[in-house]
Amino acid sequence: MDIQIFERGTLKIKVKKTTLAVNPKSSIQKFDADAIVLMDKDSDTSRINNFRVVIDAPGEYEVSGLKISGVKTEDSDNIMFVLTSGLVATLIAKASYLEKASAEKIGEYEILVIDADVDLNQGLITAMEPKVVILYGVKAKEGAKALGKDAAPASSKIALSEDKLPEEMNVQILG
Repeated sequence: MDIQIFERGTLKIKVKKTTLAVNPKSSIQKFDADAIVLMDKDSDTSRINNFRVVIDAPGEYEVSGLKISGVKTEDSDNIMFVLTSGLVATLIAKASYLEKASAEKIGEYEILVIDADVDLNQGLITAMEPKVVILYGVKAKEGAKALGKDAAPASSKIALSEDKLPEEMNVQILG
């Protein structure tokens, strides 16, 4: 899995042969993706070339063999997304959405990709038992500190091998 951040929180996530654009903004350079995943209402899909589907609602989807589940949080229109590839589950969410999610909607995930738009709930993150937590957004550094990882490395691109995830929780910052 490769995750790259562009300005204003746009992500490009590549899982095996599937490329996703997450929350593309009008200020980014254009790139190709198989699907667009939207959590933000102010996204600009015109910045993505050759996409087949826009995923912005709850439900089950499959794009080039990658399973994508949209999960609505309680009492809101906010949606979190779960990517499932083989035995690895990845949650993509905003920290503010996690605060509103019910315990049944929060499961265990090997990888968390969190837009730290508000202070992280450390207990909630650790309850998901992730192997890797990737933080981006305005509170990413504070979130890493809250998780006890003051010296979390920051990078504009992160590459993970699904079969070589760490035993203990690893925290990284995209930015």
